[in-house]
Amino acid sequence: MVVMLIAKYKRQEKHRETNMSPSKITIKSRSRSLKDTELQLSKGKVPTLEEVLSKISSNNRGISKYRLRLTYSKESKQVPITNDAFFQDNEHSELFVKDLGPQVAWRLVFFIEYLGPILIHSLMYYLSTRPDMIERFHKYNAPRSPMLNKVAYYMVLAHYVKREFETLFVHQFSLATMPLFNIFKNSFHYWILNGAISLGYFGYGFFFSDNTLSNVYGKLHIGSLGTLIGLFVLSESWNFYIHLKLRRWGDYQKKIGNKDKRVPINGGLFSIFVAPNYTFETWAWIWFTVVFKMNLFAVFFLFVSAGQMYLWAQKKNKKYGTRRSFLIPYIF
Repeated sequence: MVVMLIAKYKRQEKHRETNMSPSKITIKSRSRSLKDTELQLSKGKVPTLEEVLSKISSNNRGISKYRLRLTYSKESKQVPITNDAFFQDNEHSELFVKDLGPQVAWRLVFFIEYLGPILIHSLMYYLSTRPDMIERFHKYNAPRSPMLNKVAYYMVLAHYVKREFETLFVHQFSLATMPLFNIFKNSFHYWILNGAISLGYFGYGFFFSDNTLSNVYGKLHIGSLGTLIGLFVLSESWNFYIHLKLRRWGDYQKKIGNKDKRVPINGGLFSIFVAPNYTFETWAWIWFTVVFKMNLFAVFFLFVSAGQMYLWAQKKNKKYGTRRSFLIPYIF
C-alpha cells in the first residue's frame, strides 16, 4: 500500500513538473438534453471527477450528477470514467458526457424488487385459506395441502424479509443510482416469476404424484420435511453470514483507501466458492423447490435464478483470474 501511494505521488509530481496538463477540458455532449461544457484549469491543476460532474451540472440547469456518464474516446469506443485516477494519469483535453435519463436509488430498487414476492405471496396465501376462493379457483381434482401451503409461504416470506433487511442495513452499493426503467425490468424476475409460484397455493403447477415424489425423496434420503426445512434455514443463515462478511470486507477496503477497485476475499468459503452468497441462495431455492413438491413454477424460477447467478459467478472468476466453484465444491 505504501509503495502504491509513493508511486501515485511521483506520478502527480511528474505531471506538475512537466506542465503537461491541458489548460482546459472540453466536454462534448452525446445527448440532446445537454450542452457542451468547458472546464478551465489552473496551471498544473488536476481536477477530480466530482469537480467535472459539478461543472457539467451547473452548466445544464443543475441536472443531477447521477444522470451523467462521463467518458473518453479510445479506439472509437467510449470508455467510462469512474474515479479521480483517470485525471491524474491521462492528458485528455476532450471528454464526452451522456444523459442517462431519470434515475432511482439502487437501495430503493432492491427494496421494491423484494417487496413484490412478499405482497403477492401474502395475498395469494390468504385467499387460498378462504373456502369461497378455494371453491372458485382451486384446480379441479388437485389435492389440497394447507400445511404444505403454510410451510412454503413462510419459507418465501422468511427469504424476502431477510433480503429486505440486508438491503436496508447490510448492503453497500458501488453506484448511487440506476436508470428508472430498470426498476420495471428488474422487478419482473421477482414480482412475476417468483409471484407465479403462489399459484401453487391453489393447486397449480404440480405434475408429480405424492407417491412418485415419496419414492424419489426416500431414495435420496431427503424425505423428512423437518430435514428439508433445516437445510433451507442453514442455507439462508450462511447466505446472511456471507453478506455480513462482504459488508465488513468492503468497509475495511474503504478504510485503507481502496474505494474503487474490488479486491476478492481469499480465505474460508471464498477460497472454495467464487461467490458463496450465490451458492447458498441457490441451495436455499433448491430446498424450497423440493419442499414444494417440485412445483413447475418453483422449478422454473430456480433454473432462471441459478442460471443468472452462475453467469455472474463466472464473470467474477474471469475478473479475479480464479477457477473457484459455483455450487458444489471442486466439482461445479
